[in-house]
Amino acid sequence: MERRVGSEHLDLYLSDSNLEEGITQVIKSVRPEWPELPDIKLKVFTDGITNRLVGVYLEKSPNDMVLIRVYGEKTELFIDRKQELRNMRTMYKSGLIPPFYCSFNNGICYGYSPGIVLDENLVRDPLISRLISEMLARMHTIKPQVNRCHEMKDCALEAEPSLFRSLRKFLDLIPGALKDTQRDKRFKKFIPKKQNLISEVNCLELSLKKLFSPVVFCHNDLLLKNIVFNSDKSAVTFIDFEYADYNYQAFDIANHFCEFAGVDTFNPSLYPNKEFQIRWLRHYLEAWVAFKNRSLVTNPIERPSIEKEIETLYHQVNQFAMASHLLWGLWAIVQAEHSTINFDYLGYAVQRLREYYKLKEELLINDEIYH
Repeated sequence: MERRVGSEHLDLYLSDSNLEEGITQVIKSVRPEWPELPDIKLKVFTDGITNRLVGVYLEKSPNDMVLIRVYGEKTELFIDRKQELRNMRTMYKSGLIPPFYCSFNNGICYGYSPGIVLDENLVRDPLISRLISEMLARMHTIKPQVNRCHEMKDCALEAEPSLFRSLRKFLDLIPGALKDTQRDKRFKKFIPKKQNLISEVNCLELSLKKLFSPVVFCHNDLLLKNIVFNSDKSAVTFIDFEYADYNYQAFDIANHFCEFAGVDTFNPSLYPNKEFQIRWLRHYLEAWVAFKNRSLVTNPIERPSIEKEIETLYHQVNQFAMASHLLWGLWAIVQAEHSTINFDYLGYAVQRLREYYKLKEELLINDEIYH
């Protein structure tokens, strides 16, 4: 059944102690014709490491599922939830995602995208990777209004990239010590001092700004589990727009490539090679130009010009990969202190920061940055 984009807010707070009762109240609002528990089915999704996600459906129509996302503890410290709702409405109106139904005090309810989430193998499939590149190109042409517009003297000014604002927000939230004693020992042993991390962010900003990557509306968290492939429609859908914001084009692509390594089992050797990237970037650029021109991808731009653009974007992407590792490394440190989800955030932070320093050293050797 088709539903309008919701604007309703429910005065509910969902927790472990009232989860089923809270879910029942949400469903009464968005699916009043449905029966109550236990006649409706629940599916708990376990892939997320920021929030908790529950699917609610009738056994006879599992694809007509309603998703209820309960925000992770303290995530409001670094996620603008109001902006997230605006992003979802914009994406829905652009035909890119299912509808948003309602919000509640610590979460949201929205439509389900049928299909399978990607893994380390599916993301490399020629058809799926092309669909991803084209969908990201389409997203990069959307221009939603951001919450910071009212703070600007002229809202027509070019949108500011969120990358370094986000990096510094995470830096500000990193504590001097972690509350858990054992975790704090690992924190002090393996995580660089905060002043050193501040210096890294400052130097990286000076370096990456020189690349002049276009600022577009980005997903900013295009990990494998945030991409759903529908084989019946031969289409992909992006999900989870809580980090979406204007940002550097090359960062969004680099971040996606870095996520080939996975999360639960982080394997950086899975980062795509140049041959894969060049093919992916070619599809992306052809689609991006076509969407900007409001035309179908039937007249690719001239080969002589696109080859240069591909090489330029390839160069930018592989430098912005450093920013991806640094960003999620800092994010994971903050999560190690606040999140109640069963995940080794500190170990993940160590892995991402290690990759940042490794890539930085490689680029220094190749004389590509800080010069």
